[in-house]
Amino acid sequence: MQLSSTILTALALAITSIEAIPVPAGQPLSSNVQKQSIKPYSQESLDNFNVLKYLDTVAPYIQGSGYGISKEVPYKCKVTQANLLSRHGERYPSSKKIEKINKHFQDLKNSTNIEGPAEFLEGYDFEGLEEKEAGEETAKGPYSGLLDLYAHGSIFREAYDDLYNEEVGIKFYSASGSRIVASAESFAQGFLGESYNKSSIQIIDEEDKSLGANTLTPVDTCENYDEDSNEKKLDEFDDKFLKKIAKRINSENKGLDLSKKAVKSLMYYCGVELMGEGSTEICDLFTPNDWVEYAYMRDVKYYYEKGPGNKLSETSGKPYVEAIIKALKDENLNLTLSFTHSSDIFPVLSALGIFNGDEELPIDHQVFNHPWKISNIMPMGARLILERLECEDEQDSFVRIIHNDAVIPIENYSKGPGFSTSLKDFEKYINERLDGKDFRKDCGNDDNTPQDLTIFWE
Repeated sequence: MQLSSTILTALALAITSIEAIPVPAGQPLSSNVQKQSIKPYSQESLDNFNVLKYLDTVAPYIQGSGYGISKEVPYKCKVTQANLLSRHGERYPSSKKIEKINKHFQDLKNSTNIEGPAEFLEGYDFEGLEEKEAGEETAKGPYSGLLDLYAHGSIFREAYDDLYNEEVGIKFYSASGSRIVASAESFAQGFLGESYNKSSIQIIDEEDKSLGANTLTPVDTCENYDEDSNEKKLDEFDDKFLKKIAKRINSENKGLDLSKKAVKSLMYYCGVELMGEGSTEICDLFTPNDWVEYAYMRDVKYYYEKGPGNKLSETSGKPYVEAIIKALKDENLNLTLSFTHSSDIFPVLSALGIFNGDEELPIDHQVFNHPWKISNIMPMGARLILERLECEDEQDSFVRIIHNDAVIPIENYSKGPGFSTSLKDFEKYINERLDGKDFRKDCGNDDNTPQDLTIFWE
């Protein structure tokens, strides 16, 4: 009997997707059958369809894609220092964002007699858009921001326990925003356990412009920093895809009249609802292709507002990077743990150059192979770690960058153990990248404001 092409196709798909051929209960597999039927490695690649990869800065924490490099400490090496720069955990939108979303949802909230797959939107309760919750960490649901940071603190302690000296103690440096402090406290509780004391949290006033470069919020103290400096360029970005999405959803749902702005806010709200409630109803309104286009729009926005497309981004990140180089040379320093906003981590990543790419992100067409992908770079709870490695038979120390749990090698400088970079080469690389950039001068700050970040030694 010949099988039809339809059946053969179905069988082929089944074979490539299952992990093992089912066996009736009570019938043990022979060793030969086991070898033939159980696949040691999955042939599926489903991660690209994970919506968290497309929600930009509103995504619950998700590990970075990386390059497949192991996080295990390289052979014959040990970590002798770890420097953490962490974003706050999952949170509700800011007051400004809540106001904007509610405005875009006004017509939607008044819609009646909707017929179709989106009929649930009629009278839908948009949780997380209350003013009383604005900007606060989420404390419930599967993506709780406070729990995320607590767990991160516990895992971090497990990974770097040898670097912690209980007699000396430790400080957790935090920008003064309430959600940043809450995140630092949750992390510290996870890290220290029962020995946690609030006195270990050192708060840096983010509104004190006299701090100059000696802050965890350099975009606030850099007087000339302007995230809207590329506004005209961003206005040229083609967002017609939002109209197409609105047209499609409206055509599928009688009585629904979504605007382009409402679609944009709904896609943003997908992340909000996930973090607050763990619900996926709003997310499921959109197709994978919708999310790919939406994500690129957000990539472009952050590239030119806060990333390498902003002329003062690298300058603003320079003080932290230079402070870490100083720390890496300090044999008496084992740990630096810092917590701040995404707006202040973007400049550090720009200064490091690990996601900048060789060319600017185009605004007239979408590219797919550029490393600047915001959901990969800055989900909620994003974490950047720079380790110092000491290895047998090596005179120099090495620097390893771990971003969102993925090892990120520095191109052309990754010949060290585990694709790390020698400290000497790392310093050379940074000096060449940031040559000519002057925080005080470029920012237009007063001559008496600090030029360096020194909080770790104060």
